[in-house]
Amino acid sequence: MKPISKFSFSPILIQILRYSTFPFLSPPRPFAPSLFPSHALSLLLAPSLLRPLAFSLLLALAPFSLPAQQQWTEPLNISNLGGYSMHPDMMIDHNGVIHVVWSYRITDSHWLIMYTRSEDDGLTWAEPLDLLQNTELWMSQPHIACDRKNNLFATYTYNTMDYSNMLIKMVYYDGQQWGDPIIVSENMPGSDYSKVISDNSDQMILGWFDNGKFYYRYYYNHIFSDIYCPYGNEEDKYLPVKGVLNSNQEIHWIGSSSSANYYGSRLQYYLFNITQNSWTEPQMPVEDTIKAGKDIALNTNSVPESVYQKTSTISVGVTSDSTMYIKKEENSWGWPDMVAGKEKHHEYQQIAIDQNSDVHILDIQMPDEGLKLAHYQKNEKEWIEQIIDTCYIILFTDLEFNNNKLYIVYNKTWPVAPQVFESDLYFCKYDIITNMREETNSSASLKIYPNPSHGNVTIEFENNKQQHIDLSVFDMTGKHIITLVSETRPCGLQRLLWKGTDKNRKEDAPHLYLVRLQLGWNTITQIVEIIR
Repeated sequence: MKPISKFSFSPILIQILRYSTFPFLSPPRPFAPSLFPSHALSLLLAPSLLRPLAFSLLLALAPFSLPAQQQWTEPLNISNLGGYSMHPDMMIDHNGVIHVVWSYRITDSHWLIMYTRSEDDGLTWAEPLDLLQNTELWMSQPHIACDRKNNLFATYTYNTMDYSNMLIKMVYYDGQQWGDPIIVSENMPGSDYSKVISDNSDQMILGWFDNGKFYYRYYYNHIFSDIYCPYGNEEDKYLPVKGVLNSNQEIHWIGSSSSANYYGSRLQYYLFNITQNSWTEPQMPVEDTIKAGKDIALNTNSVPESVYQKTSTISVGVTSDSTMYIKKEENSWGWPDMVAGKEKHHEYQQIAIDQNSDVHILDIQMPDEGLKLAHYQKNEKEWIEQIIDTCYIILFTDLEFNNNKLYIVYNKTWPVAPQVFESDLYFCKYDIITNMREETNSSASLKIYPNPSHGNVTIEFENNKQQHIDLSVFDMTGKHIITLVSETRPCGLQRLLWKGTDKNRKEDAPHLYLVRLQLGWNTITQIVEIIR
């Protein structure tokens, strides 16, 4: 397939860009408090015989997690197709392989479904693959999931330009090759906006919208169940949009509703029991008028937390879109918390919760010129903003949390001539420093010597099986210094040398540093001191 380097927007495509994914719905701030009590720091200045005691006390007195000052990696172009790519969906399988699908424009009415993956935690990516070998139709809105054997399931909207023939289809990857497309929404022309979620028994839950209602069916061992509509008899329209699975075979959904009883759309929460094939009554967490941006995640106690796009009227004909956060509390929801949005429009909200139960929220800001992709975390009183990227247009973000890291894929578009644009998909990730108390319990398997060191530090550890290894160094604020290795390595003793330099080979200042080792799903952190 020959890439198309640029194109001119039709009125239809301009509307797609200006409005959200669901058209039917109306420099980081400094935060570096003292990490450790002064009496612990005084021990670090003591003679070398006292340093082991100082390190022990330092770890014992460490806070639950370090303040968030670490940086996102540089955005990496993972499509490299030119033309226009939209609606990316990302998934990380049980081996840590990152999979991304998206739709790619050939002409206004001809779009492909593309796929790529990374087996080294996002450092390199496979050449994009045309999944369907589609030669003339518009395929759109792909989503991807995997079962416990890492078989892949990708759903998409077939023939988007022709409503009378528009359907949801799926392709399946068995570890060797992709199969032929299968119709999911049988005998339901007009189906759109597919969803696919894998449960804890390798069963796929396949959902879609049709005529303002939500439908779904199960898919297991190449057999479809009947088609169900959980809220088909309701006068109001209920549309689950984003779902997350818990360990009890339940899916927590966040979505929207519309009714003759109120203006605009409202946020709705739904709980689906997969085993019993039953749904709870929809629950309205807030009475805010919302737009398309919404997402849901579960914290470490399996309690749902959500982010959504609130729209407010400032004056006649003038509205403002804010990013709002809300958390479920027993049988009700807490008060919504404004993350951002007093003076800018905010769209494409995403949420992830890390292993420390810290909430990470992403949105796209729309100031007067260009767009900004922003990451928010909360300290005790306020949300702290960090800008990840800026561009003329940024759209269609997808955020995932996996193995102590955040991953994001998004669309960047820039003009090359009046009404002529180029576009590609970009990827970046964010390392999260984990709880040092928990990690250092197993630190006997990580040896660092000499410690303190004048610059040449030997790091040894035993790898008990062939698996992906990530060994990185951070300063005590969480800023990334250097990655020494990030690759799959064989079983056996591993020995690496850190020369006390950063990724640009510049000598680091005399200081304390964190050496973090990730062996598969296990993480170990130790402190090393560099002296000059």
